[in-house]
Amino acid sequence: MEPGPVDFAHPAVRAALQRDLLAWFDASARDLPWRRRRSLYGTWISEMMLQQTTVATVVPYWERFLARFPDVAALAAAPEDDVLAHWSGLGYYRRARHLHAAARQVVDTLGGRLPEDVEGWRRLPGIGPYAAGAIASLGLGLPEPAVDANVRRVLARWLGTTGGDAPAAEVARLARALVPADRPGVWNEALMELGALVCPARQPLCASCPVAPHCRTGKTGAVAMASSPAPGQASVPVAVLLAVIRSGSRVWLEVPGQRLLPCRVPAEVAREELSGLHQGLLTLPTTAWYLRPAKGTLDLLGALEEAWVDAWADGSSMAATLPPKPLGRFRHAITRYRLDVTVAVLDAGPGLVAPPGRDGRWVDLDDASAGNISQLARKALRLIAHGQG
Repeated sequence: MEPGPVDFAHPAVRAALQRDLLAWFDASARDLPWRRRRSLYGTWISEMMLQQTTVATVVPYWERFLARFPDVAALAAAPEDDVLAHWSGLGYYRRARHLHAAARQVVDTLGGRLPEDVEGWRRLPGIGPYAAGAIASLGLGLPEPAVDANVRRVLARWLGTTGGDAPAAEVARLARALVPADRPGVWNEALMELGALVCPARQPLCASCPVAPHCRTGKTGAVAMASSPAPGQASVPVAVLLAVIRSGSRVWLEVPGQRLLPCRVPAEVAREELSGLHQGLLTLPTTAWYLRPAKGTLDLLGALEEAWVDAWADGSSMAATLPPKPLGRFRHAITRYRLDVTVAVLDAGPGLVAPPGRDGRWVDLDDASAGNISQLARKALRLIAHGQG
């Protein structure tokens, strides 16, 4: 006989669930710097960084960010380029801009005091219902739910509606009803930790789940249904070429959205509108992104048209070494794309100036790692630093 639903409305049922999950979390919570040095400001920064980014990636960024911007006043006073430079590599740069704008709003309109209730946080740029709930519970100890994708999935499985059809209102009611008044922040962290480590979207570890007796999906053994991937989440393998145009000890870096390098390659274009990527950061001249074949690779360097050099030579004193030389390759991930990146280097004369119609600047190689430069460009420039160029 299929088990019935768990009666989460019953106080004893809720208490048992809270006890089991919190006991597990107390014993096995990951040691993270924002948990060791708890503060409202640090919680805010960590929550913004953790949106669509793994914990392992965020840890060193959080440490460096707080070392450079130790409080909201320091963050508000910093130029945007500096904030973006310390965010570079985390992706989704709108989060950094919202963070910076929110800090300035706090300083300008709240006298530098961070909000003390969930409604105040919701009024800041970039703060949605989840972030407001997480910050209020973790940083202020308020009994607010924090429902992100991980938590929503866990609650849906507890309810037994694992096919993505859990009513949003039902999940929201359950989330609020389960938050304990005495440890709301720890409870929300425990839920997030459970979703990340034990109850992921694919292959949930039901056998080692600390709250399996409270989960209808676990009781029914519906692991296959619970493990089904969300539609539209498959990664897209693409190939791209980046050009390092070098003049002595300088390299050319430009803002996103410039003309693409012309390339004749027998492959479908996966993406050619790149102006929305790396906003506020500098990057390297690039080809479009081409769908990568299931087997083998695309020879983008061999397919690169020499006509692109004419755009540089027009109006400049460029004396380039042709053809461009291969510098190396690496893999990189941006949102749902998995990039196979080829890097080519073009050595030009010392008198090279910016080509007409391109927005960028020359940067000394020694300074390239410290500026507001995209992680994609940084990886390419490291090939020179490692002696491959």
